[in-house]
Amino acid sequence: MGSNEHDGQPAGSRRGLGRGLFGAARPLKAATSAAGTFRAGKAKRTARREREAARREALREARAAQDPTARAVHTRNAVLRWTHQRYQAGDRAPVCGGFMKTPGASFDGVPLELGDLQGALEYLTERDLVELHHPMHWTDPGYRESCTAQRLSLTRLGIDCAESGMTVSDFLHPRPAVGDTYNTTVHAGAQGTQIGRQNTMHNAWGLDANALLRFAGEVLAKLPELGLDAPAEAELEHEAGALRDVASARRPDPTALRRAYDAVMNALGRAPESTVGQWLHEAGTAAINNVLGGGG
Repeated sequence: MGSNEHDGQPAGSRRGLGRGLFGAARPLKAATSAAGTFRAGKAKRTARREREAARREALREARAAQDPTARAVHTRNAVLRWTHQRYQAGDRAPVCGGFMKTPGASFDGVPLELGDLQGALEYLTERDLVELHHPMHWTDPGYRESCTAQRLSLTRLGIDCAESGMTVSDFLHPRPAVGDTYNTTVHAGAQGTQIGRQNTMHNAWGLDANALLRFAGEVLAKLPELGLDAPAEAELEHEAGALRDVASARRPDPTALRRAYDAVMNALGRAPESTVGQWLHEAGTAAINNVLGGGG
């Protein structure tokens, strides 16, 4: 008859009630499962963040334990070497950020940071080994972040450095080979022999400053081509004249030569970028190396 004497409900109603109870349990089970999945995912994300934080802290401690000077020297050499490799491959102006993806972008197993690259670029640029192609200045806001987007190219001096097989420091500050003997032309003063550490230098006193004398003359000759405003041109003319006077002295003083040379290079640095300015920078570096054995 479709009815039940025990519960007073039709059999069909009882089956519908059962389906309803089981149907309500399914969303509850799904919600419980989703909550468990969320908790598991959150735990994994937390563990991943903790591992990353631990990795960063380990790298920070590893960097702190390194010699910052040795790290800087490595970065300069690696950047110049990489730029020369790109130059030989036909890429005359690679993007700086490409270096950070190379094996050279680590020191003793610790990855270099953006600040390491920036420091190397500043050093190499100031010494006329590379040229950066970017409208921003070192001090402009956002420069640090845009550093990797710049392009750089080797100067003629930079090519010479890379192809010399020397480190950047040794190229800029050449040292006599151990055990070599040098004979120096006597200009004035008493004869004598100067003994260094495993080196012997026979000289009469005096310093051959002809290379700096020629450099001063080149600066004065090319003044009109540098595009300086009147005050800056007058300053450079004055400093180049002072260098010429010091270099032409009977006994040039090394300290005075260095001071006069630095003043010329500082004044020359105010000139707009040009082929002439670049050439004079390279000529000046070569001249100071020739006379004092160390570049600016």
